[in-house]
Amino acid sequence: MKALRKIKDEVGAEFQDIPIPKIGPTDLLIKVKATALCKSDIDVYNWTTVVQNLKLPLPVTMGHEFLGEVVDIGEVVKGFNIGDHVVGETHIPCGYCYACKTGKSHICVNNMGVLGRSVDGSFAEFIRLPAVSAIKVDNSMPPSHGAIMEPLATAVHATTKADVAGKTVAILGCGTIGLMNVEIAKILGATKVIAVSRTQAKLDKAHELGADLIINNKSDNMVGAVIENTHGIGVDVIIDYTGDIKVINDSVDMLKVGGKCVYVGMIDYPLIFEKFMVRVVYKELVLTGIFGREIYNTWTILDNILESKRINLENYIADEVPLRDIDKWIDKASKLTGRVILYPDFN
Repeated sequence: MKALRKIKDEVGAEFQDIPIPKIGPTDLLIKVKATALCKSDIDVYNWTTVVQNLKLPLPVTMGHEFLGEVVDIGEVVKGFNIGDHVVGETHIPCGYCYACKTGKSHICVNNMGVLGRSVDGSFAEFIRLPAVSAIKVDNSMPPSHGAIMEPLATAVHATTKADVAGKTVAILGCGTIGLMNVEIAKILGATKVIAVSRTQAKLDKAHELGADLIINNKSDNMVGAVIENTHGIGVDVIIDYTGDIKVINDSVDMLKVGGKCVYVGMIDYPLIFEKFMVRVVYKELVLTGIFGREIYNTWTILDNILESKRINLENYIADEVPLRDIDKWIDKASKLTGRVILYPDFN
């Protein structure tokens, strides 16, 4: 089969012919029907500092957001049949550590693997996936929709961690997951959603998806606008997708006393808060983060949202192209208001 592989610790990746993966007794073999291009894939391709620090075991097949069809099943796997359609939970838990046994398997302390980074991912014709990380979906789901389930579930996890019901929420950064979070926050009961970005086109999309207020952080005073529009007291919750040290520093002044900030965006440098005691400690702010999705609580909530038909997944698809053309989209993807869907058809 063909697969896009990160071969060397430098910019770029190569298509290679490699054997179809062999599965173990607890695995599924999945034919990839569609996969999506995430910023973290672009980071691997461009070999950014944050990726270099991970010390990835190269070579590795890239990609982690996908929908596929089960074509073979390990001998001890239960609950799956050949022909089932599944999406992948990116994190592979061990199932026996303290985190796994206390409902935190998504942050398994043994870290058995992360698709597209430490184990082979979905930018290929087939993928081996431990059954514990396979999420069954209805076979009627379009492959392009299934390919964005993982980022959508990340937005759900951030929103539930933020506990947004009945609260004012500021979402910082309007990439694909930030935009998803605008809609998810409204569905899960946020009374006011404020979207912040430096890109007007993404802000316009956020407004279309239900943001009550949009702020261009390139031209406007983010903190001043938020305070003005919250009766001078600030927002209850911030969800940050920027990973930007200035935005993060400024954002604590947007939180009301006792407010909460949930960090999702990746940060590859030391994070320093100016006047930390006055601006954070004395206000009793809660600063926390998420890493992926809760297995399986997040996926259950997402399934309920999808069944309600209150979300249109076409809003998060920017384009659909062959996987073999991925090089053309590495630089374009970050400017788009949705995921690029890649199809591993090499005929």
